[in-house]
Amino acid sequence: MNYLLVEGILGRLMVAYATFMGAPLLVALAWQEGSVLGLLISVIVILILGVIMVSHGQKDGRMGLREGFVIVAGAWILTSLAGALPFALTGAVPTYLDGLFETVSGLTTTGASVIDNVEILPQSILLWRGMTHWLGGMGIIVLFIVFLPNITGAVHLFNAEVPGPISERVLPRIRDNALKLWQIYLGLTLAQIILLVLAGMNWFDAINHSFATMATGGFSTKNTSIMYYDSLGLELIIIAFMMIAGGNFGLYYQAWRSGIKKILKDVEFQFYILIIVVATLMIALSLWWTMERGGGNSLRHALFQVVSIMTTTGFASDDFNQWPSVSKFILLCLMFIGGSAGSTAGGIKVSRIILLFKLAWAELKRAIHPKAVIDVRFAKRTVDPSILNTVAVFFFLFLSIFAFATLLITATGLEPFDAMSAVAATLGNVGPGFGVIGPTTTYSTINAFGESVLILCMLLGRLELFTLLVLIQPEFWRSRKGW
Repeated sequence: MNYLLVEGILGRLMVAYATFMGAPLLVALAWQEGSVLGLLISVIVILILGVIMVSHGQKDGRMGLREGFVIVAGAWILTSLAGALPFALTGAVPTYLDGLFETVSGLTTTGASVIDNVEILPQSILLWRGMTHWLGGMGIIVLFIVFLPNITGAVHLFNAEVPGPISERVLPRIRDNALKLWQIYLGLTLAQIILLVLAGMNWFDAINHSFATMATGGFSTKNTSIMYYDSLGLELIIIAFMMIAGGNFGLYYQAWRSGIKKILKDVEFQFYILIIVVATLMIALSLWWTMERGGGNSLRHALFQVVSIMTTTGFASDDFNQWPSVSKFILLCLMFIGGSAGSTAGGIKVSRIILLFKLAWAELKRAIHPKAVIDVRFAKRTVDPSILNTVAVFFFLFLSIFAFATLLITATGLEPFDAMSAVAATLGNVGPGFGVIGPTTTYSTINAFGESVLILCMLLGRLELFTLLVLIQPEFWRSRKGW
């Protein structure tokens, strides 16, 4: 393990992180807000830490698999700890742990909040809150790779952070790949900002909600989220961009080069749209039949909420905590599924769900024909058995962590269903759940132990389990050739 290289790269990341934090500091200075001192101290502390790490560490070199895992995990931990400083030092939250929860929720694009009244926060803190979403959406490391010269083996960073069962690259060079992904991400964000402003939202709210939408995060500048605006036009714009953000960004680049048919013929995208359509119709029918709402109103809120939960964005256009049990159960299932591989969404991912179904069907066939050679195919290609094994292990670990974390959260005093939804919403990086952590409430009622458990759930969910869990193996830290 080249610890000096790890230290040097993480130090450069902290310097860049302090630079990004300068944006809300400038806002605080421009608006003469009371948050200036807290933000200034945060920037200075992070910058000094970064400079020390850079001066002591190694500036360039060859990166191996182990260094990649440690750098990605270390980057998320360090940015979470450092990003909590503005919340704690400006008094936006009562404790540093609350600030850490808010920052991790932002960076992992979960959107779960412990702040009961966000509308009284300074605009600079709201901007930093929104920026944590946007930086974490496409990935802090993926952005950093763009500005990372003289490092061989950056592919290990990319593979350890980009979500999905298969890290599909759109270009052969990792740096070019990261640049194209961020260009698409930036372009879509700017497009949404403009459309939201044209639809009647002010510039500041448009920027924050676009950051949250494209990152599939869910932080809003309003206590009641999108319900505050009660605007069909704004909802349709946000629905469209949530659906885009929940799709595969690598696929979008391929479609830009080869045509829209590339997207329409993609198996995962087809299944992704199918789930949204079926879930929307089922919930709309439930709302119309049980709550006696009009057909248009039922379809409007069903579509928004299905897309919001499916893409793990977590915005709310209605208080779905008051919806019929069948509708809430469908939303709970969508929390587990999540968006597409290569998207900014959380959850298990649609491609994994497809592979699990195909694997189960193949095993049923094999039970009838033990000697038959039955391949699992995806997008007209035979899937490597090692990938199927990884998908199966991921599913097992995901459910095991979900069950164990639910047990721990239940021990804090929450009702079992509330505890289940809290863990599902954080492990799947969704944000709001049901019961005491519904769309009109926050996580502020959960005690310090519960917050700590959910912080770990958010990090595990965003880094897709393996990147963090591999670090607890003693073998990982032993010297071994070929790593």
